[in-house]
Amino acid sequence: METPIEVPTIWNQIAETMYLRDSPTAEIKLSELSSFSFARLKITQGIPDMTRPILGESGYIIALQLKAIPHVELFLGKKRVSSGYYPVGAVGAIQLQEEPACFLPDPFDALAVHVTQAALDEIAYAHQVPYVDRLIWPYGTIDPIVHHLGQTLLSSLEHPQQTSKIFMDHVLQALNCHLVSSYGNVTLSDRRFRGGLSPRQARRATELLEAHLDGDIPLQQVAEACELSVSHFARSFKKTFRKPPHAWLLERRVDKAKGLMLNSRLPLADIAAQCGFADQSSLNRSFRRIHGIAPGMWRRNSKRGSSSYAV
Repeated sequence: METPIEVPTIWNQIAETMYLRDSPTAEIKLSELSSFSFARLKITQGIPDMTRPILGESGYIIALQLKAIPHVELFLGKKRVSSGYYPVGAVGAIQLQEEPACFLPDPFDALAVHVTQAALDEIAYAHQVPYVDRLIWPYGTIDPIVHHLGQTLLSSLEHPQQTSKIFMDHVLQALNCHLVSSYGNVTLSDRRFRGGLSPRQARRATELLEAHLDGDIPLQQVAEACELSVSHFARSFKKTFRKPPHAWLLERRVDKAKGLMLNSRLPLADIAAQCGFADQSSLNRSFRRIHGIAPGMWRRNSKRGSSSYAV
């Protein structure tokens, strides 16, 4: 039985310091798939008073604006560091140790990602680059990459049943790499990375992934089984298999579905469930993306001339 994951204290602090707790106009939606590493914060009436500072926390909150804010003021300690209009896609990299507070008199809708210093250090270590001791990004400036990744995270909040843990970990890993590179002003390169997984590691990783065809396994668990950090494992896996773990796993699901379509009379909805897809629509999208044809048509073409199959 899995040990329940505790909600990080940062989210309780945000709810309390921003007066969101028990507010009828506020909503905080946390991602359980990502061990509560990000959330959507939404309030329809704004906050009439200055928020209290967040105390005793470390790491960063990466805040992505999902709707434009007419006016916002951000303070680190007692110093105002930003004031004005934030457009859709604007990003703020807020260092929690500096005790941030803000004034948000208008309605807002934002995606907030909690990034730990340990996660950033792991990226730097795996890429053999200097550690980043501070993320710097002009407050309120649009970042297209964070905006794009943020839409994927947002989709997982709205449709968690269609998203796997291992894919979420992949997206968050990509975000952390971008933060180290663009916000930490460090160049990440694969030129010095030549190693892949050992045969034993490759076998252990694929065994674990195939045992969780639905992707309901954290990337960290697979990495630990290979005695590697998450970042090093992700790079080694891609070096070995020419694709990231979530993409490799998706292809295995589709391969299993093809076998069932050819060798059984099961309807596609049942095949989708047996192969770890959320539903038949998810199978259809993935199959078409890989093979360029709908699974039902592929089945008919492959079995043309034989008895009819339920679809």
